Amino acid sequence: MKIKLHPEKLKLNLDTLGFIIDLFMIGLVILNLGLILFDWLFQVPPVQEFLAGMTPGFHAFYRDTIHSNFLFYDLCFVAVYLTEFVIRWIVAIARGTYHRWFFYPFAHWYDLLGCIPVGSFRWLRILRVVGLLMRLQRMGIIDLSQTWLGQTILKYYNIVVEEISDRVVINVLSGAQRGNWGWQPPASSH
Repeated sequence: MKIKLHPEKLKLNLDTLGFIIDLFMIGLVILNLGLILFDWLFQVPPVQEFLAGMTPGFHAFYRDTIHSNFLFYDLCFVAVYLTEFVIRWIVAIARGTYHRWFFYPFAHWYDLLGCIPVGSFRWLRILRVVGLLMRLQRMGIIDLSQTWLGQTILKYYNIVVEEISDRVVINVLSGAQRGNWGWQPPASSH
């Protein structure tokens, strides 16, 4: 099972630019998450000893340049993420994607929380990759439906949608049983 690409679905306009930005952002997030994972492993003494023994020059460079200033490098990634977020928000406002201008941050909450440079929030950046892949899937540029990743995402997406729809139905039926609709029929004018 492999990803099917459909570049013919790209229109030579902002969609093409958006596609290029999406690919760039996917690569950037993967690079950033790889760096976070490597830095986390670098803190383990046996890993440091192994790297110091195998590649002393790289170990010294990473320890003194990257690891000691890791927050700075992570904030560089965050600056790119926030810039892309603001640009996409402006485009969503211009296109009228959402009913109100302020809905965009709520729809993309994981992008904002993933920008917080704290360990547990950093891993939300994975959702950014998933969101980008889903956008490319919706545009018809890629087809993930026959891949393990696509089938797994679809499975859990369907579970979440089913749970939400079950809760809505239960609330509606409970309201009907109580006769509490929040709506009163108009009074008779006789």
